[in-house]
Amino acid sequence: MLGSTCLLLLLLTRDVSSRHVAIVTGGTRGIGRGISESLARDGFDLLCTYNTNAEAAAAAAEELRTTHGVRVECVGGDIAQGCELGAVVHNAGQYVGITSDNADGLTAGMLGFGDGSMLSADGGSTNLATMRYYQRLYGDAYIDLMERGLRRMGTSGGSLIGISSPGCSTQYNANLGYDMPGSGKCVMEYAMRLFALRCAGRSVNCNVVIPGVTVTDAWGRLAATRGASKDDLIEGIAGRLSPMGSMTPRQLGDAVAFLCSPRGRLITGVSLPVDGGVHLKS
Repeated sequence: MLGSTCLLLLLLTRDVSSRHVAIVTGGTRGIGRGISESLARDGFDLLCTYNTNAEAAAAAAEELRTTHGVRVECVGGDIAQGCELGAVVHNAGQYVGITSDNADGLTAGMLGFGDGSMLSADGGSTNLATMRYYQRLYGDAYIDLMERGLRRMGTSGGSLIGISSPGCSTQYNANLGYDMPGSGKCVMEYAMRLFALRCAGRSVNCNVVIPGVTVTDAWGRLAATRGASKDDLIEGIAGRLSPMGSMTPRQLGDAVAFLCSPRGRLITGVSLPVDGGVHLKS
C-alpha cells in the first residue's frame, strides 16, 4: 500500500539530461501497465511502483525495457533523488480485501454513507478505518507525490496526473457502493485543480483522468466475489454503461501520454473522462 510518506524519485546512475523520467504508481499491471507502455513509447524512462508481487513487477519491467529501449526501475518504498522529472502519475489503487492485501489488515465490507453500515451495533460510534485507508491511498498519497514530484521538475515543465473513477465528481451520477474509495478520489480531484492553478506559471499541467470499463485482472477478483466470470462481469457492466464498450489499459495509457506530452500541455485543471462515453449514461 502507498502510505502518506510515499514513493519518490529514483537516483539514476547515468546521464539523464536528454530525457525525462515518469513515476507511475501501480505501473506494472492493469491500467498502470498501459500507462507505462504509452509513456515508454514516447521515450520516458520509468520508475514503476508495485504493491507485493515483486516477481511480476520485475517481469513487466524487463518487457518494457526490451520493447521500448528505456530505463525502467521498480520499487516498493521510499527512494532518493537526482533526475529531472517529467511526469508523475498516481494510478495505484485497490478494492480493499478483494484485489490486494493491505498493510492495515482491513477486510472487504459494504460500507456506505447514510445506510447505517458505518455505525456500531448500538449506534454509539462510527468505524472510519476503511474510509481513512482510502483517503490515504488516493488523497494523501496523491498530494504527497505531486508536491515532491513538482520540486524535481525543471524549467521545461512537466505533468501531474491522477487516475480517478466514474462517480467521484459532479460530471457523473453518484456511484452507490463506491462510497469509500470514491471519497478518497474526491480529495484527489479537488486538490488537482488547486495544483493546476499554482503550477501553471511553471509550465506544469495537472489533470485527473477518469477511465471507463477497462479490462484488467482486478475485474476477475471482483467477479469471483459475485460468483461470476471476469468476461461476463465486464460485458454486463460495459453493455449497461459504456456506449463504446470496454477499453484496454493501453488506450487509457495513450490518453495519459498525450497529457504528458508538449501537445497536451495546455490541457490543465480538468477531470477528463476517457471512458468510451460512460459519463453520458451514468
